Amino acid sequence: MADIIINEDLLRRIVRAIDKAIADDIPQYLRDHRKETNNAIMQLRGDYINENLRQFVVAEGIELIPFRRFVWQGRLLADRRNKVTYSITTQANLSAIPKKKDRTKPHFLQSVLAAENSGYQGRYKQETLFSMDMFDAETLKNDYDEIIAGMLDPAEGYCHYVISYQTAENDLVDVKLEFLDSGFATVEEVSLNDYIKPDFARLTNTESIDENVPIPASEGVRGLLGIKKAGIRPALREAEEEA
Repeated sequence: MADIIINEDLLRRIVRAIDKAIADDIPQYLRDHRKETNNAIMQLRGDYINENLRQFVVAEGIELIPFRRFVWQGRLLADRRNKVTYSITTQANLSAIPKKKDRTKPHFLQSVLAAENSGYQGRYKQETLFSMDMFDAETLKNDYDEIIAGMLDPAEGYCHYVISYQTAENDLVDVKLEFLDSGFATVEEVSLNDYIKPDFARLTNTESIDENVPIPASEGVRGLLGIKKAGIRPALREAEEEA
């Protein structure tokens, strides 16, 4: 069993950024911009999450890596101290990504997992999971290089975690840290539900969240920890959009 790196302070900030987008930013947008239909909300949620990551999560050693997929703009979060990259998506979308068989270009997660998590093996395999035969190794590597654009060196030993979440109305109801192998099989996962709905005033307090103040490694990282940890519980799965 592989152990998963838990940077508690960073993960708490990420969950707060997601929660704020869902529970505060989108409802405020709808109050300020009343329309007959609101088809752009799913994309807008991601924009708010990325903005909150910029405002409240980025700090010394924690960076956002920008990339494009046609007209869509994405972000990876890089923890340089612990050599971990993160992406954020809905649980539904994460489930759908490896099931789509008619891609002409890899989904960015396929390329990132192939580059950073190829040395890990999931606990189980399913026929519906992503087949490495869909794209050859060179295609995946070139796509990864395009995504990263030289902002980090995978040879330094980076691995990738997905923060997957589920919503109900304007509430964040489930959020998980998922460590996947290159075929999207689960290596490890932990629930981050204990971090939902914290005191958000602490996050917006510039004294407690100063971009120039590094996240203390002794406090934020508990080394290589397994999932049996106080306040962090194994969770469920589910299913939604950017496939």
